[in-house]
Amino acid sequence: MFRQVIRNTTTRRCYATKSKTTNLTTKPRVPFTETALSDGSIFVTREAPVSAQVQATTAPPLRSQPKRVTTKLTQEQIQEMRSLRQSDPTTWTRKKLADKFGCSELFVSISAPTVKRAVKVEVPPTSDAGYRKQLIRKNRERRRELW
Repeated sequence: MFRQVIRNTTTRRCYATKSKTTNLTTKPRVPFTETALSDGSIFVTREAPVSAQVQATTAPPLRSQPKRVTTKLTQEQIQEMRSLRQSDPTTWTRKKLADKFGCSELFVSISAPTVKRAVKVEVPPTSDAGYRKQLIRKNRERRRELW
């Protein structure tokens, strides 16, 4: 980081800052060294917060499980996946099909989507309920379907 040094100045900010303290008074939490250059500026070098010995040790992997290797499926396998999904979608979930065919759940949802559920016949509004109450009932039934 390169910073100009301003000496013997009495000008101060006349406007409000976002922080309660100015940025010039805060000290970095990382150890640093300052080197004066020939033009009067200061060159700031920040040291690593972790020692070189600790950095040399190998860190544990970020992922606990290795990445799954996906294979390219043939048309026959995709057809089998679709038939299994359409025959019994509760048994053959996306996860089970993805594990069986060695692909991602997203690919299963794209290539073998579930059958759309049949639309229920609308119940005619009752005479004892007004428009608002009918709307509330209708929305409640829709929410129950989503469970």
